[in-house]
Amino acid sequence: MKKFFCFLFSFILIIPILLAGCGTQTGDPSVDMSVRRIATESTTSLSDMLSQARSAVVGISVDLPDGYAIGSGFAITDDGLILTNNHVVEGGSNITLYYADKTTGTGKLLWTEPGLDLAVVRSSREIPYLGVNTGDVYIGQEVFALGTPLTLEFKHTVTHGIISATNRTLETQSSEGASFLQSLIQHDAAINPGNSGGPLINSAGQVIGINTLKATEGEGIGFAIPIEIGSIVTEKIRENTNYVSPYLGVFGFDSDIALAYGEKLDGDGVYVISTDGPATEAGLQKGDLIYQFGGMEVHNLLDLRKAVLSYNQGDAVVVNFYRSGITKETMVILQ
Repeated sequence: MKKFFCFLFSFILIIPILLAGCGTQTGDPSVDMSVRRIATESTTSLSDMLSQARSAVVGISVDLPDGYAIGSGFAITDDGLILTNNHVVEGGSNITLYYADKTTGTGKLLWTEPGLDLAVVRSSREIPYLGVNTGDVYIGQEVFALGTPLTLEFKHTVTHGIISATNRTLETQSSEGASFLQSLIQHDAAINPGNSGGPLINSAGQVIGINTLKATEGEGIGFAIPIEIGSIVTEKIRENTNYVSPYLGVFGFDSDIALAYGEKLDGDGVYVISTDGPATEAGLQKGDLIYQFGGMEVHNLLDLRKAVLSYNQGDAVVVNFYRSGITKETMVILQ
């Protein structure tokens, strides 16, 4: 499965030509960069909405030992938090942000999670930010992808498409090994290397996903991570700039992952394969089926990840699970 998909980052070895003249600190006065949530309800046209939305999107370049990575990101809060993909910034340094008014700034990496392929960067400048829509998405819904395809020359490019499918599960490789991205939004808006981390927005200018993958053997098959996790993490970082993801220590799978391997499992929840640290200390063991975490329903591994991320290190959380068909609960201390 993995050979058919690729992450949307651009690895550039010859950079001076691409970077020369890409930004000037005088700025473009025609672009409104005042700090505000993009108020799409007041727009009068699709063109107006997209013009406003572009002001919240940034091009990203990151120094690597043997070149540069180029990607995209977007502001999601009024204090300069930029959401992007982990694979755009992983292993890099000197993050440069390219704003819609043709100025540049710097980014500071605050948080990253390889397994979820998400990262949060603090912009040196506060810029307009996008609202989010965590509601249902549906097949045929009109969507727009914004980002930096191929090179910085094409930053703030907009493409148009529809949602082709929902709830896709794909196996990927990260620095932590094999992982799964779940509940992905499949769409046919054109995306290319460099679109990584850019927003997928609806016709109201609200973010519904973060573009991250495309099919390598075909056209019009792109995938976006649902915005829910990004929203959870950015709120935690606003509360605590030093936020670190809490660790549960459960390694498991769910029915969605089983289907990706052509298998079928009965029942929702996360089946525990092995445990470590907090989960082991709490008495969870192989074969348990976690169906609730801290009162939140767990239907798949993504639900469990979202639930864990909503807590902090050191929190005590009740975990409800089935063991041999018997309902049980335990208290886990997140590390």
